[in-house]
Amino acid sequence: MTTGTGVGFTKGATRLALTATMLAALVACGGGGGDGGTPVNGGSGTTTPGTGGGSGGTPAQPTMAVALSSTTVTAAAPATASVTVKDGSGAAVAGAVVNFAVANNLGVPQPASALTDANGVAKTTLVPASGTSSGADSLTATAVVGSTTLTATAGFQLTATDVTISSFTSDVTSLGPYGQAGLTVTLAGTTPAAPVTVSLSSSCVTGNHATLTPATVTTSTGTATFTLRDNGCGSFQAADSLRATVSGSAATRDLSLPVVAPTVASVTFSSASPSVIYLKGSGAVENSNVTFKIVDANGNGVPNQSVNLEATTWAGGLTLEGESNKAITRVSDANGDVIVRINSGTVPTPVRVKAALVSKPEVQAVSSLLSIAVGLPSQLNFSLAQGTINIEGLDAEGTPNTYTVTVSDRMGNPVPDGTAINYVAEGGQVNATATTLKNTNGIATATANFVTSEPRPADGRVTVTAYALGEESFIDQNGNNVYDSGEPYQDLGDIFVDRLFNGFYNQDVDQLIPASLGSTLACVDWASGSAAALLKPDRSIPSKPSSCDQAWGRAYVRRSVVTVFSTSSANPVFPSLNPTSVRSVTNGPACARRELIDFAFFNGVDETNAATNWLGYSPDASSRKNLVRYLTVGSGVHFGGNLTFLVSDANPVALNPVAAGSVITASGSDGITTEVLGGSPVPNTLEPKAATVSYKFASGTSSGRVTINITSPKGTTTTINQAVSATDPGGSACP
Repeated sequence: MTTGTGVGFTKGATRLALTATMLAALVACGGGGGDGGTPVNGGSGTTTPGTGGGSGGTPAQPTMAVALSSTTVTAAAPATASVTVKDGSGAAVAGAVVNFAVANNLGVPQPASALTDANGVAKTTLVPASGTSSGADSLTATAVVGSTTLTATAGFQLTATDVTISSFTSDVTSLGPYGQAGLTVTLAGTTPAAPVTVSLSSSCVTGNHATLTPATVTTSTGTATFTLRDNGCGSFQAADSLRATVSGSAATRDLSLPVVAPTVASVTFSSASPSVIYLKGSGAVENSNVTFKIVDANGNGVPNQSVNLEATTWAGGLTLEGESNKAITRVSDANGDVIVRINSGTVPTPVRVKAALVSKPEVQAVSSLLSIAVGLPSQLNFSLAQGTINIEGLDAEGTPNTYTVTVSDRMGNPVPDGTAINYVAEGGQVNATATTLKNTNGIATATANFVTSEPRPADGRVTVTAYALGEESFIDQNGNNVYDSGEPYQDLGDIFVDRLFNGFYNQDVDQLIPASLGSTLACVDWASGSAAALLKPDRSIPSKPSSCDQAWGRAYVRRSVVTVFSTSSANPVFPSLNPTSVRSVTNGPACARRELIDFAFFNGVDETNAATNWLGYSPDASSRKNLVRYLTVGSGVHFGGNLTFLVSDANPVALNPVAAGSVITASGSDGITTEVLGGSPVPNTLEPKAATVSYKFASGTSSGRVTINITSPKGTTTTINQAVSATDPGGSACP
């Protein structure tokens, strides 16, 4: 066996040296992948997962740290635990779920889990599990970041709360209405170093009939005081059940404090909503909620008070909460309100509701007036107006117009909003329906829009009819606001579009409206007496003969108007000394003289119903001659005169006005000045109106020409030249 000094080792020595070397290397590398170090104090802890041995290459791992606001936890002074989570680069991790647990269950984390905020921090409050909890325990926080589970632990110390309630008293023996009481809780076992929190509960407060301030008191002196304020609790219960509790302990004490109900001072009327309702079966609103308030001397509502309610009239089957001809009883609610529903009957009438306390009938009130209106449109109270009577439409497409009905019931009151109105037109296009809406002045109206289009009647006169479901008008001779047998009424038959607007039904051309009530009797005609003048339908109320029911009741009320589709061009009618030349302009010179036109009433209808064709008259120019009468008055005026004419359009069938808004201008040849004295612009009219142009001769001028231009709203201009002279055609001076 060979040996050498300083260079040799036994096997055991070699093994020992190798082990020491490996341990040193391991320590130098930072150890293995353990759970991290335990903090040297109990208030905080940090976990950093190991990165393993070797020279590196493994990414840095996320970390989590927990810190307590205090390591001593009591019921009066809980601790806040804050956990911070960071990723491997040291950046905050937001939205990570952190779970909290206490090792020995001496404390309770509230909440048991939380999300980290934008700073990577999640918090919980650590409280004792009970007032008797004491000793040391540890809080552990756990979170998962990516695939890495992180944990951190912090220790804390609990101090037991050994406190009892020795007394719970009130400074009043009973709590008066809207009064207040001072409440005192006296504790035993408190110390300045260990404050405790006392809380109160109240059955009156729970029912929102009282308030308690403050809600909790933290004290180290052994006394906690509270103020209880009543808010009418005595109307709901005889006593307030109060309980004092020491937080974090089992210590409680109860107190029953009698409460006094407020005394009713008056009954007041609050509202009737809506304030107008309509007859039963009218299809409109038929009920209203009438509200009274039971109040005490302070004006506060008093609940749980029985109230008798009755109507001042039961006419027509009016009811309160479904009951008729009897009072009903209701109990005031938490606000002191009593609400009763009133339903209309079949008779329009004003009505009030009386409310009286059951316990004190002399304490009562009467509602403001509630109106029960008819609600149905009445024929005599159904009117129709158009925006423009004569519009440029016989040869112009899309000229607008409007048709507005004003709708009232038989008392002249507005009908309910939403009453449906139907429209039909002989020509053009009109909205099929419109509904009433009261304007800012409370007037019920409905408006339909219209444009000119085909068909266009040859006479340029279009009948437009509006109708709605309503009732026939009658004369209430005894003033009871209802129809009685024998009273005069307006017997209405089926509606038709009266094309000739002459009040006669022509089955060959007039269009029936499918709004019939299905009757076939002759219509009652009040031929004599003052009732006839009121009730007899005129041409604006088209009613087909032999389609009535000879009884007053429901019917479709209706109203018709005529709109003139004027031509764009004009063809004015000048009077002439020659009766055979009514329509034409005098070609030769005429004596200058004042001329006055007076023509028969004409609205494009056949007043006799003796029509030879569907238009009711012959469509030749001579049929217009008798529509104009003329009168020549005054003596000749040598220095000037007037030209007066009807501003009519170019319709060859009917004598129609030009469109409303047309403008008339005039000019004269050399030595003649002109002025339009009247008739421009052309007004709203069903028949042509007269216009007058004056002319004057300058010195040395005895003849010339007056030019008249008539321009329609859409810009079509018709020019008429009229020769004028200071002498007659024979050369002699005019008389």
